Amino acid sequence: MVESLTPMEDVSIIIVILGLFFAAALMEIGGGYLVWQWIREKRGILIGLTGGIILFLYGIIPTLQPSHFGRTYVAYGGIFIISSIVWRMIVDKKKPDRFEVIL
Repeated sequence: MVESLTPMEDVSIIIVILGLFFAAALMEIGGGYLVWQWIREKRGILIGLTGGIILFLYGIIPTLQPSHFGRTYVAYGGIFIISSIVWRMIVDKKKPDRFEVIL
């Protein structure tokens, strides 16, 4: 028998799920960015190691989601796209082009 949740519990679960999705996106993009900086921009090994550790932690976050693996990654895809565009606007100081907006 499935236990029904109160509306407040539903909202709390949604906030946790979205928080985990955005944390995962930030860690994936940020970790990848640091590895990029290390290799492509010739930054120090400490930058690369930090990026690698962040990417490792990113791999753990989806296990905290209450849903199944496939469902979690399907939903995460949309959050990742939005987060990538926001990252580009804030960090790279670039406006999204029409192709990014269409996606």
